[in-house]
Amino acid sequence: PNSLAEKLGIQPGWVVVSVDGEDVERTNAAGVATYFSRAVKTVLNSPDGMDPNTNANFMTMIFRDPSKFRNELEDFPTTTSEGAVGEGGSSSPATVTTRVAPAGDTTQRNSDGSLRPGASVTEQSDQIVTITQLIPPQMCKRRATTDDLLEISYIGQVLETGAIFDGSAVKIQGEGIPGRGNDISMFFVLGKQPFGQFPPGWDVGLDGICVGERRRLIIPPVLAYGAVGVPKRGIPPNATLQYDVTLVSMNGLATPQ
Repeated sequence: PNSLAEKLGIQPGWVVVSVDGEDVERTNAAGVATYFSRAVKTVLNSPDGMDPNTNANFMTMIFRDPSKFRNELEDFPTTTSEGAVGEGGSSSPATVTTRVAPAGDTTQRNSDGSLRPGASVTEQSDQIVTITQLIPPQMCKRRATTDDLLEISYIGQVLETGAIFDGSAVKIQGEGIPGRGNDISMFFVLGKQPFGQFPPGWDVGLDGICVGERRRLIIPPVLAYGAVGVPKRGIPPNATLQYDVTLVSMNGLATPQ
């Protein structure tokens, strides 16, 4: 209460993207504080009160509001190919995106900048999650949230190659996947899935989904299976994954809620 952040309108939960043009999304809160302190000292210690890098007597911080993405998932924007819907235009699938990690060096280093034992120099492109609403729900007053038991049908592909590597009804050499009992759907708890069992991108992309709704999730490596992949399942390193997912039921109820 009564903090400078509150006076400036900065909200709890916002993510600091950059401080005076330097990307800080890769660091933790202590790291952001270090960048902030350095930027303030640069301005205060300059002879004329000007930042020599920006020629300004102020510092700039850029924030990202994660709630904007979540709100859009609950109210997909409608796009059209020509004109507005209802005015001669045909609607296109609604899509929302968010960047979950910036491009840059991902090398594991020691505090002095040297490589950690066994590490090699690595980097990644912008890690962007894209969610498309393929089929909207007929009605929806109750949306999926953390702790809900979701029953889904889905199919998973490697985006770069189009190869199908998984699916709720996929069989291997004519046999069902062990542990699934030949079911054509599967269950998991949103936000509480065991690490490594499903890609973390599911928790992001299925938030707010409704019974009967079908979404396409484009999940970058950082929220999929990373730089290692799962070769035995046909997922190469640094693969972007595409899942087409339909919510069959929620907490045991298959009727629209």
